[in-house]
Amino acid sequence: MLGFTHFWTRSLRGYWVIKRKTARDRLSRSLRTIARWCRQHRHAPVVWQHAVLCRKLRGHYGYYGITGNSVAITRFRDVVRAIWRKWLARRGGRSPMPWPRFARLEDCYPLPAAIAIHSLYRHAASP
Repeated sequence: MLGFTHFWTRSLRGYWVIKRKTARDRLSRSLRTIARWCRQHRHAPVVWQHAVLCRKLRGHYGYYGITGNSVAITRFRDVVRAIWRKWLARRGGRSPMPWPRFARLEDCYPLPAAIAIHSLYRHAASP
């Protein structure tokens, strides 16, 4: 599968299984793209920024959200959250955006939760 690193690990029952996680280069490339987008659009209305970032996150979850990859997509969401706060803090003529203030803003505009959309086990069980 494209964009994934395959590795051997033990299952919860102790069997050797192949697992997948987001490839390091794909993760860093996606984060660079998000950071560039946030920098270019930092002066746009927060409502619009939130809507676009939610679409971008849902698209990432749609491709990389497979069983066993929840650590990588949760990390992706956390880093996107930090990038968004960084560029909101750098809007000219405004006071900086400390984390408590960003937390209040995030109450109004929450980013979607990182969930595994595709279950490898659900599809394997169906005929």
